[in-house]
Formats: sequence, structure tokens, C-alpha cells
Amino acid sequence: MRSSRIVIAICLCVLAGASRAEWLLKPEADRVQAGQWLEVNVFVLNDTASAITEGLPARLPANALSANASATLTLEAVEPTSGLAAPIAPGAFRKQRYRVRIPENLSGAVQIVLEHVPTARVHVAVDAASGPTPIASPSDSTLLRVDTVPEPVLSPYEPMYVLAGMRGANTARFQLSFKYRLFDERGALARIVPGLDKLHFGFTQTSLWDIGGSSAPFRDTSYRPALFYYEPQLAVSGGGRHLFGLESGIEHESNGRDGERSRSINIAYVRPSWRWFLDDEHYFSVGPKVYAYLERDDNSDIGQYRGHVDLDLRYGKRDGWLFSSLLRKGNGPGQSLQLDASYPIRQPFFANAGGYLHFQYFNGYGERLTL
Repeated sequence: MRSSRIVIAICLCVLAGASRAEWLLKPEADRVQAGQWLEVNVFVLNDTASAITEGLPARLPANALSANASATLTLEAVEPTSGLAAPIAPGAFRKQRYRVRIPENLSGAVQIVLEHVPTARVHVAVDAASGPTPIASPSDSTLLRVDTVPEPVLSPYEPMYVLAGMRGANTARFQLSFKYRLFDERGALARIVPGLDKLHFGFTQTSLWDIGGSSAPFRDTSYRPALFYYEPQLAVSGGGRHLFGLESGIEHESNGRDGERSRSINIAYVRPSWRWFLDDEHYFSVGPKVYAYLERDDNSDIGQYRGHVDLDLRYGKRDGWLFSSLLRKGNGPGQSLQLDASYPIRQPFFANAGGYLHFQYFNGYGERLTL
């Protein structure tokens, strides 16, 4: 089960789909003065099977929130508005520019949320209308720039990549991963049962591909479906600098084979997380995944190689380098280290799409279920 690998590749993260139209708000400026106008680009992707017959409204009611105040406001469409009411066909995309006046009672980190689409929101730093300019703190506006905003129904889960490197022979590794939010936060069930909208189904497939071997066989593939609760903003402290999250659930892992070749395990796990924002751009995070084996009959010694804790450490910058390490210590002599570094090579169109240059190094045990 011991292996060592260095890989580098350009990886592509896929745009997450959804069962309803997706809205995205993007401000023209990250900072604005209270009492002034802010222009916002509204993007709508009709990812449904039917047309949005009413097109886009000329006015969008919204709510604005800061640490000390709140306000209701309206986004008003600006030129060009000639095709505003034109239907948006299935699979079609529409962009429209709006403007909104920031109330004078707001300052600091301000969040603007559309009333009819609670997941559509924008974060800006607002300078007070008079007096000294407040020092911006990395609160909600910083959280938006990482990965803690309310998610679409379908979104990436663990990193997705295609890597090529060396481990004895030329070897490739690719990983596909997504998570699906089972209940809409605006649905009746989610309103009756608090936290139900945090329940997710996740799936991750990781394959090792011997591209240098005869017939280029797949040496190993693991499939990991999971059912889990996920709350990335369980608590916030230090003026928004410290963010605490939680993920907990059950996970099955299998090599997809039957009979004597079958290898599988079932685990229950909890993964608390702590993210420390050093400034508006940089953050450091710690996320230990602590797990217990519920079933491992055909892989009884897996604990000797994987142990019971995966320690994930990350340091990153928005739109820049992200460095991460995964540390694992088995109950026996087995231990492993995985190092990853990635850098965006093109500006993402939506938050969950973009290309990255990705480096990975792995050395140790427990990478796969089979020998």
C-alpha cells in the first residue's frame, strides 16, 4: 500500500449545475461610500427546462445588512433596458446592469441580498458618509472570496483535477467530486426542520491510471458516496477574522469490484474546521477529519495504514496560490503525506468554474484500498 508520486497538471473545475435559474451578483467596485450609488452586474443562467417568460424585472427589492444596522433598498436597472422583459430561454444566459444607493446608516462590511433569490448576494466595503474611514475587517466580504457563501444545489466537493506524473512508470491520477444539497433553504421542509437545508449527498471518484503501461490500465479506482451535514459558518468571532465550520456524516468507500477482489469500508466521521483570515486576501485553515470504522470486514488492516485522523492544513490567497497538506498516521507503521499547490490560470466565470495549474506530491500508505 506504500506509494510515492509527484504530479503536475492543468486541471479544470466544472461549472456546477442546478435545477433552477442561477443568479450571480458582481459589483463594479469592492468599496463605496455611504449615500453613493453602487453599480451591480446581475447574471442569470436559466438552467431549467422552461423559459423565464417574464425576463428580468426593472427593479429588484433587496435587504442590506452590516454589523450594526440593516436597511431595505432597491436595485434599479440601467441602460440598456430595451430587452429587459424578453423571455430567457432554457439554457440561455442574461446579463443586466443595475444600480443601488447605499443607505447612509450602513458602514463597514455590508451584505446585499435579493429578496426573491436569497442565495443571490453581494458584499462590499462601505465607508461612512462622514468622519474617518473605518478600517475594513475581513468579515462577510472576505468569506465570499473563499468558499463559504450559500451554495448552489450542485457544487464541487473535494478538489477536481487530472494529474500526470511519475511513480515508477508514468502514472496519471484524476479525481471527480461533487456535493448535492438535498433540501432547498426556501422549501417547506427546511422551514419546519431547522438545519435540514444543510444535509448533503456527496460523491468522489479517484482513479490511478498507468498511462505508461501496456494497454494503459486503470490500476485502482475508489468510489466514495457520502451523506453528511455541512455548515461552513457555524460560528464567527474576532470581527469576522475567525470562522468555525462543521461537517459530519457517514461515508462508504469501495473499489467497485465483487467477490474476492472486493475491498470496501464504511466510516462515520466528523470534520470541524477553523479558518483564520489574516487580511482581506490571505487565510489559514485547519480541518481534522476524525473517523471510526463501522465496517471493514474485507479490509480489516486498513487502520494500520490510515489510522483514524486526516489532518488538513491550508494557506491561501484569493485569486492566487493555495497550498495544502494532508497528514495521516496509521495505527501501525503506516503514515502518509500529501502536498498540493494550485494557482488559477484563468478568471472563473462563475464561482465554481475555472482552470488551475496544480502540483501534487504523495508519499506513504493508504492511498488506495488494494495493494
